[in-house]
Amino acid sequence: METASLPREHQDWRTSGPGRAEDAAYLFGYYLILHCRDEAIAKIPANASPDTKAAVEVAVDTALHNVCDLLEGFWPLEAGPNKRIALALGVQVCDEEGDVAETVEISPCKLDLPIGYWKWAQDREFR
Repeated sequence: METASLPREHQDWRTSGPGRAEDAAYLFGYYLILHCRDEAIAKIPANASPDTKAAVEVAVDTALHNVCDLLEGFWPLEAGPNKRIALALGVQVCDEEGDVAETVEISPCKLDLPIGYWKWAQDREFR
C-alpha cells in the first residue's frame, strides 16, 4: 500500500482552540495507520483468499478503531470499587536533539480520535 504524504506539519498546526489538538491527533492517526495497520496487513500471506484478506482487514481496522475509542474515553473503564481509569495520550514534538518543544494532550478530552481514521485506512486521504 502506498503511504500518504505527511499531514499538516508542526509549524503549520492551527494555534487556536481544539484545532491544535486535532492537528496533533491527525498526525497520531497517520502513524497509527503507517506503523500498525499497514504492518499488520502486510503479514497476510500472498496466497490468502480474498475473503481471508478482507476478514483480516476488518479485524485490524476494528482493533485499531477500538484503541482510539479506549483512548478517547468512549467506554467507562472500571478500576475497582468506585474507581475508573482514563487512558491518556499526548503528542510530543521534539527537536533534533530529542528535547521536547511542545506537548499536546489529545486524550482523554473527548476529541474524536478516530477522526480521519477511515479516510486514512481506506482512501489514504488527509481530511
